[in-house]
Amino acid sequence: MRAVAKKNIGLLFAIASSLLLTNICNAQIELSSGIDLSYPILINSTNAKLNDGQVSFGLRFGIAYKPAETQFFPILTTAFGRTRLPLQQFGQNVAFCGYDYLNVMLNENYIVRFPMSELFVYGGIGFTDLIHKAPGVAGPGGETMQITVDSIKYPSNVSPALNIGFEYNYGESAGKDLYLTMGLNFQYILLLPERNTYYLKVDERYGVTNYYKTSLTGNVIAPGFYIAIHYLLHVHKKSGMYL
Repeated sequence: MRAVAKKNIGLLFAIASSLLLTNICNAQIELSSGIDLSYPILINSTNAKLNDGQVSFGLRFGIAYKPAETQFFPILTTAFGRTRLPLQQFGQNVAFCGYDYLNVMLNENYIVRFPMSELFVYGGIGFTDLIHKAPGVAGPGGETMQITVDSIKYPSNVSPALNIGFEYNYGESAGKDLYLTMGLNFQYILLLPERNTYYLKVDERYGVTNYYKTSLTGNVIAPGFYIAIHYLLHVHKKSGMYL
């Protein structure tokens, strides 16, 4: 699956490169970076709780082809960080697993301009790569329990994803080469069925041990907030990029 992820990343970067090379003489290339805060929600047959402390943190980077005075432009974004998703609810507790995530999205932006601000409305497709890390137990007394992943059947890391979002640039920086934005992003991840079957062992208090067979499947909805800084590079017709 790692090979599939690399292949998909290469494909999206190839698409982005072809977009960047279109009419490159008049192009402006915008670079961005920022921090992410998101709250992934996964409800399926093994979990019905909305909250098990699954706040996620990460970093994001982007590269966009942005011609002057345009209202539409494409951007390729990547984000990575640490998240966690529920595996099995039992009583008032939830067995979860931590993951390192990589999001790669190819978005199309639409700019709505106001006298003193700009609003970017965007949507796109891509994929999420989830790398299994440490399991744990959330809920009352969860810190006293020990959880072990005995095995994972049909492991799969890469899942298709969609997203829509809104990014706001206000004040004197609107329309400038260097500016700061705040954004809201809503990502949907499809965890494919018949994949990632976990066999768990949970040692509870008083010597009680339980075994669970569960799967990381279903639909993840991940609303998020981010702050990003953008820098616009202009492309000179003869000598290439200049600041």
